[in-house]
Amino acid sequence: MKRVTPGLLRPAQIALALAAMAPLAHAADLPVPARAPAPVYRPALYNWTGFYIGGHVGAGFLQDSFQSTTTTALQNAGSTTDVNKTEFLGGAQAGFNYQFAPWVVGVEGSWTWSNIDGSAIAPTLLTPTNGVQERSRSSPNWLAAATGRVGYAVDTLLFYAKGGVAWMAARYREDLLAANGGTISSFSVNNTRTGFVVGAGIEYGMTENLTARLEYDFYDFGSQNYTFNLIAPGPTTVVQPVSIKSNVQAVTVGLNYRFNWGPQPECPAC
Repeated sequence: MKRVTPGLLRPAQIALALAAMAPLAHAADLPVPARAPAPVYRPALYNWTGFYIGGHVGAGFLQDSFQSTTTTALQNAGSTTDVNKTEFLGGAQAGFNYQFAPWVVGVEGSWTWSNIDGSAIAPTLLTPTNGVQERSRSSPNWLAAATGRVGYAVDTLLFYAKGGVAWMAARYREDLLAANGGTISSFSVNNTRTGFVVGAGIEYGMTENLTARLEYDFYDFGSQNYTFNLIAPGPTTVVQPVSIKSNVQAVTVGLNYRFNWGPQPECPAC
């Protein structure tokens, strides 16, 4: 039997080595996969305890009712004019939450600038004879509130209700208008009114420190008496006592930045 020498095996060994290296060379040419972004950190149980500040924007719906309390040359007692208007509003809020899972209690203060400016034509005793019209106008410039909150947390979702004292800086005006649309006379009153607010909302924890919310609020300022001095055609000064009932409904969206106090112990019952 003929013996195979080492010199005869060398070409075969080289061929096998080249075949084994081919896949490695091909793999080296493939692009390196992009590194996945680091996930946003979330605690195992979202913690709502801590201070927060934020802002909100939305729409406000004004519902004012002007009612004459005394019969005058302009109106009979009990004559009512409704002023309704929907406009933009926005502002800021700050507060504090404390969670004893799953319940969350807290306090909040808010200030809201309002672009609401509504008016309506009022019934007047002068209209049938000389075309004079009376116009009632209401402009709540800002709303403020100090409220308590109570909510139920489902991890990153918080369902809550709120209520407390509210203030409104408003301007009321009565105008007498001529038949051609010109203003005969006008009288305005500026007043800061006190009432209450109740509301409800839902808040979502987007990250450990940033939350978003949707909220509905009802502001009620009751009724308050005002006196308008108007110059009617003649000229005659007419003292017009009016009771104005005022409330505002608001739907807003907002963002809060939370200065949380760190994770709380997990609750087995939550």
